[in-house]
Amino acid sequence: FRSLQDEVESLEAILMDDVTIKRTPSGEVDLIETTVLPLTGEEEEQQYVCVTLQVHPPPGYPDVSPLFKLLRPRGLDDARLESIRSACNAKVKESLGFPVVFDLIEVVREHLSGSNLPCGQCVICLYGFAEGDEFTRTECFHYLHSYCLARHLNAMRRNYQEEFDKLPAWQQKTADPFQALCPVCREHIGDDTDSLKCAMPPSELTNAPDFMVTQELRQMQQRMSQLYLQQKSRGAIIDVNAEGAAVISIETEEDIRRRQRREEAEAAKKLEGPAKEEPTPTPPGRAATSSTLAPAVQESQRIMPEPTNNNYPHHNRRHYRGGRRHHHHHHGHHHRGERDREQNAATGSSGGGGGGSGSSANTGTGSKPAKAQSASSGLAR
Repeated sequence: FRSLQDEVESLEAILMDDVTIKRTPSGEVDLIETTVLPLTGEEEEQQYVCVTLQVHPPPGYPDVSPLFKLLRPRGLDDARLESIRSACNAKVKESLGFPVVFDLIEVVREHLSGSNLPCGQCVICLYGFAEGDEFTRTECFHYLHSYCLARHLNAMRRNYQEEFDKLPAWQQKTADPFQALCPVCREHIGDDTDSLKCAMPPSELTNAPDFMVTQELRQMQQRMSQLYLQQKSRGAIIDVNAEGAAVISIETEEDIRRRQRREEAEAAKKLEGPAKEEPTPTPPGRAATSSTLAPAVQESQRIMPEPTNNNYPHHNRRHYRGGRRHHHHHHGHHHRGERDREQNAATGSSGGGGGGSGSSANTGTGSKPAKAQSASSGLAR
């Protein structure tokens, strides 16, 4: 335990902030972690590869071999990473019984310094890094051809400007400025387009043969075409032109409650409708027409428009025709006709013996009862 504490203190004194020590609640060392970079003197920009070494000293260390992991490699392919792992395993075996953490760091650093050139492929052009190619290391330790990165940043800037121009003026004032992103991890990177635009394209891209449609590519196109038709027949392909005119309506909670209440009211009306329209049995001695006319009257009352000033019957409206004022009142006509009939009856009874007077009375007032009767009959209709 004491030897481990001494080794940890030495690592903290040499690496300082570049090493992380994690301890258990009891204070024992649980994990040692550091990011290893190649030796390039004072030129940190020339450090193109790196890897994080994580060492877990078990109980009984250093008499028991520690466990280690190589995490977050940058610029290293699987073959080079495996060679570093094999060298670390050999160092652990030969150093059994001695502190080995610092030795593992040195083994990893030697391998990185001996091959300080990124391997793998550029994620933009998918070509590798050949001798003489200009490449750029991002802040997140991803490697791209400088020529490809410049084209990537220019495309991002054009897309940003197109979206920015679509915004209204008030949103353009508060929009975030353009920020370059890494095409691998989407982290923020520096926008060095001016220094990258003069970079030459990679050699593999320059010497690449012209594109030709091979038989294998034609077969793949046929398979993709059949798959497209199959997906389209099952509705899995979205027609952009057809969907472009579609309007998406979003209901709020209040709209949903209103619609539900409206549907419940319509359902209740449908249930009550048949019960109201059933003909009631005709009682004996009453005409059957009253029962048959009742639903019609109810229906007419139900479909009548809402009362307005133009729908109310104006009984007391005065019209002026030819300079004379006529007072139209249906009930007045009815009452005047009743009075005329009563007067005629009284005159007929008093002058029953004298036919001349009776006839003269009827002659003098005969036109008025007829006119009143027509008015009353018209009202009855």
